[in-house]
Amino acid sequence: MKQLEFSELTPVQQTLVNRAVEIRQRAYAPYSNYKVGVALVDEKDNIHAGCNIESADYTLTTHAEMDAINTMVKTGVLHLKEIAVVVKSDVGNAMPCGLCRQKIREFSASPNVQVIGINLDKSEKIQHIFIAPMSELFPYGFGPDFLAMST
Repeated sequence: MKQLEFSELTPVQQTLVNRAVEIRQRAYAPYSNYKVGVALVDEKDNIHAGCNIESADYTLTTHAEMDAINTMVKTGVLHLKEIAVVVKSDVGNAMPCGLCRQKIREFSASPNVQVIGINLDKSEKIQHIFIAPMSELFPYGFGPDFLAMST
């Protein structure tokens, strides 16, 4: 995982970061107050965004990554090329949880899809940007290729 400055990102990555920061404001997180925004670019170069939507029954909570991927799939596109995840946090990095890593793996155009994690500070300004290929974040992920029946 590398730490980068905003200016070191490609123009597409910068657009993803800005869109993820923007959509994060629409997150519905009254219980945890942990708002997450995500933007991804699909294999046709369309951008899809999503935010987390909590429920009092946490099992019904929609993660932002899942929301963005589901939106992409509804347009008929099944593979993403890059994804940006934004949270407000002073600690760690803003990389997806295990469930979301699985979902990203399922819909990745390649094992090297870049995942960009952005931490916002208390004033909602970009504090840290981390980037890593999906293969580093989820090296032994389960995918459709594991479901092939042997003869």
